[in-house]
Amino acid sequence: MSKENFFKLLFFVIVAIAGIYYTYPTELNDAQRMAYIHSYGVTLGLTAGGISIGIILGFILAFLKFLDIKILNFIIDEYIDILRGTPIIIQLLIFSVVIFATWSDNFYVALIALGLNSSAYVAEIVRSGINSVDKGQMEASRAMGLSYYISMKEIVFPQATKNILPALANEFISLFKETSVVGYISVVDITMQSKSLQAVFYNPKPILFTGIVYYISIKFFSFLVRKLEERLRQND
Repeated sequence: MSKENFFKLLFFVIVAIAGIYYTYPTELNDAQRMAYIHSYGVTLGLTAGGISIGIILGFILAFLKFLDIKILNFIIDEYIDILRGTPIIIQLLIFSVVIFATWSDNFYVALIALGLNSSAYVAEIVRSGINSVDKGQMEASRAMGLSYYISMKEIVFPQATKNILPALANEFISLFKETSVVGYISVVDITMQSKSLQAVFYNPKPILFTGIVYYISIKFFSFLVRKLEERLRQND
């Protein structure tokens, strides 16, 4: 480990330990502690489910765009522009009070809204990743008699993967933070739970502690992303 990485790790450990020590709400009873842990699980569940929907739908949209059908491209572009051009809070509220107003569990409403929002970003990530591959690769494979599907699957996409995967990992991190707004539709994630505890204890510690939890989580996810990028660079 280099000196720079060592000092970064040391700083992170000091901040994490000090943050937990000074912000942990000691007033929590067992039931409240379990509720807080459950709310963190809700946040992780929304993130994992949302990114799964986003990846599946985003890949489909990106590949459909490469078919170069004008009307289809227009629809996909408008879909992406609408989801990227409106706040996620507004999207959550529309899904909750308009589209899925009869649903009793807003967790699934939030999951769908976050997934669709993520799909717009994933579609652009995949599209730009594929476009980063020299067009001559596709032309050469087509000249050899390979179909568009085989050319994309065997030639173009494997080369685009090294650009797509780190960006997808960063989208996961962004989505993890975006889940903090689901409290607007009464989904009790970790942010909503901390706000409730702050109201009960008349103390800002639950909110400050949640900030530390987000910080530690993001640092861990970022570490995994860097390891992924290093692994991909080794294969260049």
